Amino acid sequence: MIDVIDYTQHEGELPATCAVINMPNSAYHTHPSISKSGLDLINRSIAHYEYRTPFELTRHMEIGTAIHAALFEHERYKSEYILLPNVKDRRASEYKQAVKAAGTSELVLVGHESDKVNGMYQSVSLNKEAMKLLSEGYPELSVFAVCQATGLHLRCRFDFLTRGGVAVDLKKTQDVRYDKFQRSIGSYRYHVQDAFYMYVAALAGINVKEFKFLAVEEQPPHSNKLYTLDDEAKAVGRREFNRDLTAYAEFKKAGGIPAGLVQESELMSLPVWALDDEADAEYQL
Repeated sequence: MIDVIDYTQHEGELPATCAVINMPNSAYHTHPSISKSGLDLINRSIAHYEYRTPFELTRHMEIGTAIHAALFEHERYKSEYILLPNVKDRRASEYKQAVKAAGTSELVLVGHESDKVNGMYQSVSLNKEAMKLLSEGYPELSVFAVCQATGLHLRCRFDFLTRGGVAVDLKKTQDVRYDKFQRSIGSYRYHVQDAFYMYVAALAGINVKEFKFLAVEEQPPHSNKLYTLDDEAKAVGRREFNRDLTAYAEFKKAGGIPAGLVQESELMSLPVWALDDEADAEYQL
């Protein structure tokens, strides 16, 4: 069992190291600690992290939350969400009335939105391995800890953590086939997420034995597949997040202008594809 704080029952600031349930998106994303998305900004440049835009809830995020609720808290999804399958868009009066009744737009889905959420749930429900993992555990578990090497405050949020210590992270994607999703892993640094989440959890005294990505296609038929990264990918992820944290810690210690704000001038050439197009054109002449 994990000792957790129920955010709705907690008063005052959260402890530096803790695990939290029922924490609203706004509270989590505005917490003054470094998340995986923050690491991605630091990886681009420290300036991009230092001058990041404040958190703002978007409709895209609301739909993502609905998908998470359908998969990881299905009973709550059925009881709290208002589905309007016959309403085409959010300009309709029926939608506005439903939002007023619900008290938030987050719990109201129009036709194409509810079709997408329900379609993804129905597809995953056929995946016996995934459904077994999601049968009992902690949905949307937020974890906070302090990095031992840098002293930086860190956070992560597990989509779902089983009572047996298996993390399941939902990834919406265009294509779940191996070579296609492999590109997504590299492009979005999912290997860094895997390693970072395991590290933060360990700092908080939580034993995460496995980390699995549940890839689900956004378009019908919403094919889905579970992936587990190999040891090499995890090792690269550990090196990358440690490098990012070290770079940011050194910046905080030294101060000054954050790296990446002003960059050196550079000679620019055409990309290879443009040169290839030019060569093809000359050949045709």
